[in-house]
Amino acid sequence: MINIEDAFVVFYPGTPLERVVLRGVSFSVQEGEVVSVLGNNGSGRSTLLRFLAGHIPLSFGRLWYNNIDITSQSLYERSKLFSSVFTDHNVCTSGSLTVLENLILATMSHQQKSCIDEAIRDDVEDRFYSQLKNLNFMEMERLLKVRVCDIPRPYKQVLALLIAVIKGTKVLVIDEHSTGLDAESSHALLETTSKIIRSKKITTIMVVNDPEFALKNSDRLVVLNYGQIS
Repeated sequence: MINIEDAFVVFYPGTPLERVVLRGVSFSVQEGEVVSVLGNNGSGRSTLLRFLAGHIPLSFGRLWYNNIDITSQSLYERSKLFSSVFTDHNVCTSGSLTVLENLILATMSHQQKSCIDEAIRDDVEDRFYSQLKNLNFMEMERLLKVRVCDIPRPYKQVLALLIAVIKGTKVLVIDEHSTGLDAESSHALLETTSKIIRSKKITTIMVVNDPEFALKNSDRLVVLNYGQIS
């Protein structure tokens, strides 16, 4: 499904600050597979995920999706296939809207934000309430009508995951989205993340700050060391 071929990323090429972050990385990910990327700080993990999501261009190499070369796709084009959940949840949520409005907006890809009020019906609200309650994440269903800017970060990260699912993403890229949380919140977020991606069988490439979780919840591990696969 996904084939990364001889990927190089070089920052500030041709200058005294030149730094090679990825050095010929190659591996494949099959449909529905969950792959965790391990490595020390500075190993190139985040750079790899940001290149996959379309935020960083390759200096050399190719990225294939179902045998189609998507290396040169714009961020907008890549977002039709890949959704990302990074430490910065603001990339895919709207803080001025409520949790419910964010979820509804995710279902309205071709409509204007001004139509949200018309889309909020009792049955829709009840459906999302039930989905959040069944998710069993720290009573998140109680926050349905709270603005996203006013809810704690763990809930924002779960919301970002749910938005990606609703939009029908083909590939989910997750980069240390539990970093900075207390142990209880981090554990709850990671367990809920696994529940979401497994229930929807979403192809996932992730970096998490809990190696034990990665070992337990991944189909395969990729280990990076100084920008290369070990």
